[in-house]
Amino acid sequence: MNHADLRGRDRIKILFLRPPRHYWPILNESDNFLLPLGYPSLAAWVREKVPEADCEILDCCPSRIGWASLKEELRVRKPDVLCIGEKVCYIHEAFRGFKLAKEALPDVVTISGGHLSSHLPKWSIEQCPEIDYVLRYEGELPLQSLLESLVGKHPLEQVPSLVCRPNGHLLETEIGPNVDDLDQLPVPAYDLANLKSYAPFGLLWPRAATIQRSRGCVDTCRFCSWIAVEAKHHKQADGSVVHKPSYRSKSVERMVYETELLYEKYGVRYLFWVDATWNVDAEWLQAYCEEIIRRKYQLGWWAFTRLDQVLHQEKLGVFDTMVKAGLRHVLVGVERPAEEGLTFLNKHGYGYGVAKEAFGLMKRKYPEVFRQGTFITGLRQDTAESIRNLLTYAHEIDVDFAAFHPLTPFPGTPMYDEAVKNGWLEETDFAKYDMFCPVMPTEHLSRDEVAHWTTWCQQNFVAKRPLRYFSRMMSPHSIRRRLHWWFFFTIGRVLGNQMLNHVRGIETFEGFAGVNKLWKPTWYDA
Repeated sequence: MNHADLRGRDRIKILFLRPPRHYWPILNESDNFLLPLGYPSLAAWVREKVPEADCEILDCCPSRIGWASLKEELRVRKPDVLCIGEKVCYIHEAFRGFKLAKEALPDVVTISGGHLSSHLPKWSIEQCPEIDYVLRYEGELPLQSLLESLVGKHPLEQVPSLVCRPNGHLLETEIGPNVDDLDQLPVPAYDLANLKSYAPFGLLWPRAATIQRSRGCVDTCRFCSWIAVEAKHHKQADGSVVHKPSYRSKSVERMVYETELLYEKYGVRYLFWVDATWNVDAEWLQAYCEEIIRRKYQLGWWAFTRLDQVLHQEKLGVFDTMVKAGLRHVLVGVERPAEEGLTFLNKHGYGYGVAKEAFGLMKRKYPEVFRQGTFITGLRQDTAESIRNLLTYAHEIDVDFAAFHPLTPFPGTPMYDEAVKNGWLEETDFAKYDMFCPVMPTEHLSRDEVAHWTTWCQQNFVAKRPLRYFSRMMSPHSIRRRLHWWFFFTIGRVLGNQMLNHVRGIETFEGFAGVNKLWKPTWYDA
């Protein structure tokens, strides 16, 4: 650990950094790089609780700041503390960011958070010795405490959820509590985030901003990364950590205020809800949506949605109000049709009948809502036939767009612990934990075979029912029409780009499989 002593400072500068990263080519670049809401949320908390701190947010992605420019950018900004929290598949770019920061500013204090560092803190420090401190799970309370410690208010041992190596010796403190009352959180510091830089040429979610009403989830899926981070955590005697669901929601009044701020002050017209499950609590949803309608806000929004809740809310008349208020795009983790697959995943309230009824309801009564479903391949019992059957299932329940992903056990989830215990994992490079590259075989299929049949499902979603897909490209509802056109265009763009690069001798033409490979932006190395 090598950094400046911040004790006694009147002011310290905190920089939250999202380094340059690759993106999913099936989305417009502008749509890929939506606001990482964790940064303005943490910055708002620090600004309120730590009077010595000045906060900045640097998101290289919408600003198109490449790695060659980032070092000088850091030197100009001169932060005292650098914070990076990344997704699992981008952890190597977070590590690269810390290394670059220490090269540019040897005395900067570096703090790592996010999913992977939360669950593998010692591994993170070993892999990236440029990390001074790891803060685990929800960041507000631990970050406040660590900053207070750095300026000399109390010893490191009192900082909750901390892992570090002061003087070369490992220090791992007790896991701290979550923020139970989310209304206590200050409104995210949108003023630090430069919202106008996000989605300037967005096609799927134009003039969009991320927003969150809740943390945690109401289910206990064994593969879910949300539960692993936003749950309540308890460290056991053997050092392992157990997670218990901890669903919490902001009040209707608070979320109306946040929506008003985004709509009136920042001109946002599309909300991208980042809740694990948005449509929970019919009474809450009815009150919120009624207020949005009363204010005559012309909003659209995207949300992770549970099908069992859709059916319940339709019976109460709430789902109708949600659509009138702006719900235009539901993403549903359908996962599997059969009970045995859902049992293995520990997902409840779903099944063939529920999906068929819920999607059929939306098709008949709410044609303005784009219906997107995700399906998991590569379960332990999967065969080529069982994966192919997922395509049949997707067509039968009649989603507008289906995404097929191999089962990816993220660190901290029960699925990961079981995979490690049983030796299932054949891939340990977390850059490949992108939900496109299979990281483990099934009992009947190799990883290459899982990848082949997963790609087959994706490729044939349109190929097997072309007339149905193309007819929806003429939908009278703008968002549904635009989404169908975009997915058709972008898949063609990926194939065309591959073909051109193949002719140039740059890459092998992989066909549809290339759709699921992350692209490097043109400015990435700039």
